[in-house]
Amino acid sequence: MPLKAKLTISIVHTTIMAAAERPHRLYTGEWNHMDTPSRLPSARLNLMPAERHAYICNLARQHRIVRVSVLSEALGVSEITIRRDLEKLEEQGLLERTHGGAVLNQHMQAEPLYAQKDRLLPEAKAAIGRAAAELVEEGETVFVNSGSTTRQIFGSLRKPAVRVVTSNAAALAELASSEPIDLIIAGGAYRWQSNSFVGPLALATISRIYARRTFLGVDGISARYGITTPILEESEVARAMVEQTCGPVVVVADHTKIGVIADFVICPLNRVDIIITDAGFDEEYRASLEEKGARIIIAAEDAGSANP
Repeated sequence: MPLKAKLTISIVHTTIMAAAERPHRLYTGEWNHMDTPSRLPSARLNLMPAERHAYICNLARQHRIVRVSVLSEALGVSEITIRRDLEKLEEQGLLERTHGGAVLNQHMQAEPLYAQKDRLLPEAKAAIGRAAAELVEEGETVFVNSGSTTRQIFGSLRKPAVRVVTSNAAALAELASSEPIDLIIAGGAYRWQSNSFVGPLALATISRIYARRTFLGVDGISARYGITTPILEESEVARAMVEQTCGPVVVVADHTKIGVIADFVICPLNRVDIIITDAGFDEEYRASLEEKGARIIIAAEDAGSANP
């Protein structure tokens, strides 16, 4: 390669990397949905599109959420230009646009073990479980899939004559002595990693039952990519439950699952009626999720109640 070409490539690469690092000097506070352009120092950088993209991606990696108005002010370009930048980055799978900005796409690389997940955010998951159980009516048949959050539903079920059909092995301990609850285990091959049952036998059981509602524990929630999980067998069980549901599909997930994308699709977001999450939920996500038809319920940890 000619020396001049090498030098040009080196300069462009260095410029882009420098642009990606500049946000540290421009803004060192916490970026959240309350930030406004008037609170950020103006930076007329006159960056090229590739440099702006690097800048935006770096901010998104730091703060998960970026806003059009803030980026426009900081970079000294129009909001129309920023929206075009976000559209390009969304096409590349790096960001997902929301109303007024974009969120970082977080790709799940590996399945977290059930034992590990069960220790995370216990108060939030307990509150979500209570809020979910409040939705169940007397005499209903409900599906509940695997997960440490769905496990919290079992102990809060109080309505009489409720039938629970589940692939979650934790139900055996949680509901074994619950007289009002009729428990059906969708048996199959046991996965110790998720403490659940999967495979043809589990699917055959589910296919013979229609439920009034389904509660899904999931690993990823995205307005664009839907409800996802990193394990094929788990996605098959959850998808079968959704298909056999004659009423609402309810996703129960703490706030860390929102904006995450895993490899296997359970269902598109427009098939979900309700998302129950915790107080850590970032309101920047609300509009894009509700636009797909999902109602957001925030479970209150202190009072055990839920607020829409």
